[in-house]
Amino acid sequence: MTEWIGLILDVVLIGVVGVGVAQAIRLIRQLQDLRASRAEMERFVRDFNGAVMRAEAGIKSLRAAARESGDDLEKLVEKAIMVRDELHFIVESADGVAERLSTKASNAMNTDQTPANKTPAPVEQRSSQKPAAVAPVREDAPPTSRAEQELMQALKKMR
Repeated sequence: MTEWIGLILDVVLIGVVGVGVAQAIRLIRQLQDLRASRAEMERFVRDFNGAVMRAEAGIKSLRAAARESGDDLEKLVEKAIMVRDELHFIVESADGVAERLSTKASNAMNTDQTPANKTPAPVEQRSSQKPAAVAPVREDAPPTSRAEQELMQALKKMR
């Protein structure tokens, strides 16, 4: 009977060792899968890191381009404001000159009018007379400011 007990214990021990070996094989396979997954994860992290670095470089270049565009736009706005101010000054000056010319021309016409008992001068003689306040415009004289130069160019284009 002791033989039977020893045989049963040997069979149980062989069964336990067999189950242990099966569990060890299963554990080894899971470790291999885990290592393979880890390698994939490392590749993914490297690729992701590279994409993040490229994105950061792109953002830096976009910021630089936006800064340059903003600076250029700011310069254009400043230049436009200066031109606007110069044109405003020119328009005000021209209004003043036009007002004086109008006044002088109406005064000159009032002094040139003849009384009712005299005959008026022929049209040819009257049209050749120019008011003294009107200075001849010399187109060959260079304008003094950049705004005047641009205004002269615009007037020449309109002709």
